[in-house]
Amino acid sequence: MHDYREIQREHSIAISRTVDEPIMILDTWELADAFMALACMLFFGIILDSLGLLLLSLCANLVVVPIVKKRCKKGVFLHAPYRYLGMTLPGLAQPGGNNEFSD
Repeated sequence: MHDYREIQREHSIAISRTVDEPIMILDTWELADAFMALACMLFFGIILDSLGLLLLSLCANLVVVPIVKKRCKKGVFLHAPYRYLGMTLPGLAQPGGNNEFSD
């Protein structure tokens, strides 16, 4: 067997194992957008068989969502309903009311 540790030490570069940018398709859509479009095609195109809703949802997913994601901060679709609709999600990170919780 060959030992490649010396070659690796001399010629390789250390990279971070985290992905700091999402996987893009055609430099426009994230992978999550493509899966949402496939889910819309399944639900509105096959299960409900509604061409109008299918085209509307595909237009929203593949045209409007990428534009909003480019113009707004990351997590806009996750945090906006809580901010604008006054929703609360009680839990460990955000306990509801004036209750005291012990560690």
